[in-house]
Amino acid sequence: MNIIVTDLEGTLTTGSSWRGFRSYFKQNYSALAYNLFFARFLLRFPLMKLGLLNHQKTMSAWMKAEIRLMQGNPITEINAMAESVIYQEMWPKRRPDVLLELEKKRLAGAQIVIVSTAYQPIVEAFARKIEARAIGTQLVCENGKLDGIELPVNSYHHKAENILIRYPDAHIVAAYGDTLSDLPMMETSQQPVAVYPDAKLLNVAGERGWRIMPSGYREQ
Repeated sequence: MNIIVTDLEGTLTTGSSWRGFRSYFKQNYSALAYNLFFARFLLRFPLMKLGLLNHQKTMSAWMKAEIRLMQGNPITEINAMAESVIYQEMWPKRRPDVLLELEKKRLAGAQIVIVSTAYQPIVEAFARKIEARAIGTQLVCENGKLDGIELPVNSYHHKAENILIRYPDAHIVAAYGDTLSDLPMMETSQQPVAVYPDAKLLNVAGERGWRIMPSGYREQ
């Protein structure tokens, strides 16, 4: 089987799953509860950017605490949240040029697999839009209700590991990513493609002669 793997946020869309989650939770639950959660992490972000906090550990702590806001809800409600995130935030901000390229490859016979740190129902909701498969951060459910997330979250080298576990015999034709956190995933493929890359990935792509999309792109 020929597969093409791709990151989601920043690669297929400029939308953000956490912004979509925030909007949904504030509209349907409690703005105060979300603001209190957000305040707990406010000081961590500048420390993370300065390299004083580990990015992967900070992201895992964020997701673990964020999803706890909806703990105990039936999975049907979690799926409704995911659909709202896609409909309100991520699909309207999709990247048409990247999606068109993937659609051509899908019609030519390749299986598209979206591999993202976002919660699995959110990744699945986007994947349905483009007839793709999804590998996201898995949720833990008990008796049909949300209990948390599986750790480690699906990020960095875990993306690559989960692809190889899920598709051990597949030929990974290409991999699309936009940040250095996608590097392990991109290295599993025959043709890595840096999509609207950040400065660090742009530098790596240039050094290794990888394709950069769109052609001639330079981070603003």
